[in-house]
Amino acid sequence: MNLRIVLSENRFRFSGRCASDEGRCSMYLERMLGGASILFGGFLLFFLIPYQVTSQPGPIDPSLFPKIAAWLFILLGLIQFFAKAQPANFSWYEFARLAGLAAVVLVAALAMPRVGFLPSAVLLMAAVCAFMFERRYQWLATTIVLVPAGTWFVFVIVMGRPLPSLPL
Repeated sequence: MNLRIVLSENRFRFSGRCASDEGRCSMYLERMLGGASILFGGFLLFFLIPYQVTSQPGPIDPSLFPKIAAWLFILLGLIQFFAKAQPANFSWYEFARLAGLAAVVLVAALAMPRVGFLPSAVLLMAAVCAFMFERRYQWLATTIVLVPAGTWFVFVIVMGRPLPSLPL
């Protein structure tokens, strides 16, 4: 299949054999992405999680959250695989925002061993709120403070799994 993406007027369209108004190529690409998501979820569930997540005694199995994430990949991949294709718009501005957010997440992940979980998570949540253009003060306070603190509480106190701490 000859696919070529043409960028114009903040939108992308497919040209060549796929330049039909019926959306066949879009459906084909969405099914490929859905299938890849299903395969990735299966890889996580049946290979990566059993071999990489260690079991420890405690109230919650440490593989619970990775298994939930794997099942979400599978479920959302199935939804995308069988859903009707919708027209897609491409915006360089939104792509730049996505790339910036990915860079912020990478910086937070690299900083976490050096500065600890809570400071890096609080700064990461503040950056996420800025990228979402959140302006309501209650939601900002809840997201920036309570989400990292709640995550720390679940993993460290409830599950007994250590997170990077503040170096002293």
